[in-house]
Formats: sequence, C-alpha cells, structure tokens
Amino acid sequence: MNDGDIPVKLISGDGFGFIISKQVAEQSPTLRNMLEISRGGVSNDVAFTEALTNQIRLPEIRGKTLEKVCQYLFYKYRFADEGASDRVPDFAFEIEMSLELLMAADYLDC
Repeated sequence: MNDGDIPVKLISGDGFGFIISKQVAEQSPTLRNMLEISRGGVSNDVAFTEALTNQIRLPEIRGKTLEKVCQYLFYKYRFADEGASDRVPDFAFEIEMSLELLMAADYLDC
C-alpha cells in the first residue's frame, strides 16, 4: 500500500466521520501538516497524534459542512492538473452553506 492509499478519517464536531484517501486529504495544507510523521526531518520531533492514528477531529465543523469539504478536496485533487482550463466544471454548493464553507476553507487553507 503506498502512502496515498492510506485512509484518513475526518470527524466533525457533531460526530460524523468521513473516510478519504491521504492524497485527497493532503489537498489541504492544514490537514497535510497534521498528517506528517516527521516534522522538519529531525528525529526527536514528535508527530501530531493525528499522524499516528490517521484520524482528525474537526470540532468546529458540522457534519454537513465537512461532507462538502471532503467533496471539494476530492474535486481539487481530481482537477489539480487542469489549471484554469475550460474543462474544469464549477464546484457547486448551496448558497446557504457559504459562511460555514468559508470558515472551514479558511481554517483548512483550501
């Protein structure tokens, strides 16, 4: 199993869990940093617990919002090589979710 095939579980504040591949999760720099085993290449550095368990709790993000975040991370992974091409479809979401998605995107840096 290569590193990208490792499943990562994201857990929302209201207890919903979403399993995505590590490659997809790492589309978020925040999640990528949490999942790094070696911080800075120094052997005595301690990894985040999340890196050891492949589970990340996101208590400030509701399940419905986290589901859309997971969809976006997959979308970003899927279309990463397309750039600003006309072949990249718009990422659709309900306008009512705008504020929560904006806050989640700010925290996750995606």
